[in-house]
Amino acid sequence: MQINRRTQKITITALMAAVIFVVTYIVRIPIPIASGGYLNIGDAPVYIAGFLLGGPWGAVAAAIGSALSDLAGGYVAYALPTAVVKGAMGFVCGKLMEKDGAGRFVLTAILGGAIMVGGYAGFEAVLFNANQALAAIPFNCIQWAGGVIVASALYPAICRLRSR
Repeated sequence: MQINRRTQKITITALMAAVIFVVTYIVRIPIPIASGGYLNIGDAPVYIAGFLLGGPWGAVAAAIGSALSDLAGGYVAYALPTAVVKGAMGFVCGKLMEKDGAGRFVLTAILGGAIMVGGYAGFEAVLFNANQALAAIPFNCIQWAGGVIVASALYPAICRLRSR
C-alpha cells in the first residue's frame, strides 16, 4: 500500500516529537542555580529531526517534544520559551541540512546549539535577571556540546534512515 507523502511526513514528525520528548525527559540533570532549568541531551534528536524532516516539520517536532518534556517535568515556566527556542533550532537546522554532508551536519548542529544558548540567555535575562542568565550559559554550553557530540555520532545511521 502506498502512503501519501504528507501522511508520511506527519507520522515521522509525530515520532520525532515523541523521541525528543523521551530523550529530553529521561536524561534530566537539574542546574544548580536559581533559574531552575536542567541539562539534557534532547538537542541531539532536535538536530536529527531537522535533518530528517526539513525546516518547518523539524521545527514542529522540536517545539512539541521539548515543550512537553518541560510540562511533564514540572518546568512550566520554560515550556513556551522552550517551544520557541527549540522550534527555531529545528527550523534553522532543517533548512541548512537540506544538503548532505557530515561536516555540514556538524556545523549546522553547532549553529543550532548557539541558537539554544542565546535563546535561553535572553529568556532568563527577562524572566529572572542578567546575572542568573549569565550563570546558566556554561551549563547550556555543556548541553550544546553534548547534543552535537551525540547527534554527530549518530549521523551515519541517520543517513541510512534518510535515504529510505
